[in-house]
Amino acid sequence: MLGVGAHTDPRFKRPAREAGNELTEEGQMRRDRLVSRALDLGVNLLDVYSYEAQYPPVAKMIERRRDRVIVSLKHDVRPNAGRLTSAHLDDRARLFGGHVDMYRIARHDPFDGPFFETWDALRKAKQAGKIRATGLASHNTNVMLAALEQLDDLDFILFPYNFIHARADYGEFLPAAIRKGIGLIAIKPLAAGSIVGLDPLARAGAAPEQAQLSVRGSSIHPDVVARLTAALDRLPDETLCQAALRFVYSLPFMSATIPGMFQDYELEDNYSALSRGLEMSRAELGALGAARDLALSSRSGWLPDHYRWLDEQWRA
Repeated sequence: MLGVGAHTDPRFKRPAREAGNELTEEGQMRRDRLVSRALDLGVNLLDVYSYEAQYPPVAKMIERRRDRVIVSLKHDVRPNAGRLTSAHLDDRARLFGGHVDMYRIARHDPFDGPFFETWDALRKAKQAGKIRATGLASHNTNVMLAALEQLDDLDFILFPYNFIHARADYGEFLPAAIRKGIGLIAIKPLAAGSIVGLDPLARAGAAPEQAQLSVRGSSIHPDVVARLTAALDRLPDETLCQAALRFVYSLPFMSATIPGMFQDYELEDNYSALSRGLEMSRAELGALGAARDLALSSRSGWLPDHYRWLDEQWRA
């Protein structure tokens, strides 16, 4: 399943007193258009953030087709995030038509008392029918393993995974989660949008969310770029990002992936990649291997500073 994540364009944000930021009128229009198009295509898993005050507008947009939409919300257990109370959960269930389909806690540090209090609130809301599934999002394998052992009513886990950052393949977490029947959802399948920066044949105007390495028109590692270009030439109807998404789609243990997308072409490309079938070709795997070599040769220079942890913690 393909989900729509982080569907607010950072170019169209402005400070707001209550939400931290809010979308400009043009930003809201673009967000509404992308979500509407996603739903028309049948991309019905919406990861809705409280940032930019997106709960009310998304709830209004999906009101007439709520039964066809999977609403996913998250809560950060951080010192400044505030407590998630039963009153909050009641309000959000009412806002989204009586229930929230998926509700997760984002947690990267070991569990503590406030975390378990929040988890208990989610469990009680699930028992009351206000939440359909409860889960965890984490960048920390040890936290994910602890969740499998310590969290009752755990239904799903979101974690970073792509063809470069696939260290989970070699650890204890995946086999343990699969044995328990936990739903596995890939986040960062395009490395926070940075994989497009590796593509020497990317369409004009395509750019990483936070521009770092771009091989287009540069002399960075020309021999490696040449090998990647030759590999992509064997995929005339497919971009590197599409091949990267298809890699995640093809894995039988993945239930879904939620790439961030806020430009129209990203949605269309991601949907097209899913529509091609699930079996990876030798040419696709060759292109991904060449792109992996380019990323490795850049020594993490292809990632924004605040996403370098992907290479440090998750590179296979």
